[in-house]
Amino acid sequence: MVQQLSVNAKKVWRLRATIIFLVASLLLGGVYVFSRIIALGIMVLNIIIYLFTVLIAVPYVYKITILEVRPDGIAITKGVLMKKRMNILAKKIQYVELLQSPLQRVYNVYTVAFHTAGATVFVSQVDQDLGNQFREYKKSS
Repeated sequence: MVQQLSVNAKKVWRLRATIIFLVASLLLGGVYVFSRIIALGIMVLNIIIYLFTVLIAVPYVYKITILEVRPDGIAITKGVLMKKRMNILAKKIQYVELLQSPLQRVYNVYTVAFHTAGATVFVSQVDQDLGNQFREYKKSS
């Protein structure tokens, strides 16, 4: 069964980008005291990066991240510049952990951590139903 990230994933990513943009803008105020030209140049670059992130990158990352729940394990496909496909076998999963940051609590989404003997794999912006499904998936395997 192929799953998509939560519909609120884009909102969380956009809110994070906005917070980073505002903090960077605040820091540019200090640069403005020393050099107005440099500060304005960095601000224009900051605005371009913010608009690119919010309007292009966030929807694209949402579209290409795919979770596939199979009887023998879970397949995760993600990545922008470098596609990464991870297959996590059910018998290798030691435990599944649901994590939530303060921004994720606002939109009721989770980060799921799959702990195996060799590594921990994180999947961000999963809705509560899918997170609980992953948790139950480990218990049933």
